[in-house]
Amino acid sequence: MPEIDLNGKKIQYEVSVRRVRYVRIYVSPEGMLYVVSPTRRVERFLKEKEDWILSKLKRIEEAKKIQGFPYLGKFYPSKDGKVFIGNGVLDLSDKRKLEGTLKDELRALIMPLIEERAISLGVEPRKVFIRKQKTRWGSCSPKGNLSFNLAMLTLPPELIDYLVTHEVAHLVEMNHSKKFWTLVEESHPDWRKKRKELKDWWIIVHNNPVWREILEGEK
Repeated sequence: MPEIDLNGKKIQYEVSVRRVRYVRIYVSPEGMLYVVSPTRRVERFLKEKEDWILSKLKRIEEAKKIQGFPYLGKFYPSKDGKVFIGNGVLDLSDKRKLEGTLKDELRALIMPLIEERAISLGVEPRKVFIRKQKTRWGSCSPKGNLSFNLAMLTLPPELIDYLVTHEVAHLVEMNHSKKFWTLVEESHPDWRKKRKELKDWWIIVHNNPVWREILEGEK
């Protein structure tokens, strides 16, 4: 695997050669640098993007240092394979049971929010799914079905509310048009800030050993 020195830091990267006009780079939540390019000669481009790449990697390194089980925006220590949250206990050793418990809790949390947003926007979703999604927090299908990532349960309540608002708004506007963001802005005027926060939480989730195991397990 090729390697490049960026400000004294040796960084491995993977190049995918495709018929594209411009070079694109992506840093995975785990810290791997991927490049899509019409040629394998990308060193100069990576040097130009040095600050951006190092900034991304720094955020990932910071996320890896976070201790505890993320749940509703807070981090809880585990003891003997168990996490004590309020009056409840999560058994981290039984991943299948843990996943079922988390799904039930997320569904109970978001269904009232979905109903509230749907009424305010005059729409009605067909079905609501909770899934382990590897690339997104949520989605809305052309048929009117809403899907939410199980990992949403790691997020602070205000970000969960934003994601619900975002997907329900897609029942009105399937694209990210100006009209769509106007709908979202009615409930979340700081949606730009929340979108940035979600990127940080995505890194945290995928660097947390328990959540990573949950999301990468059998569906």
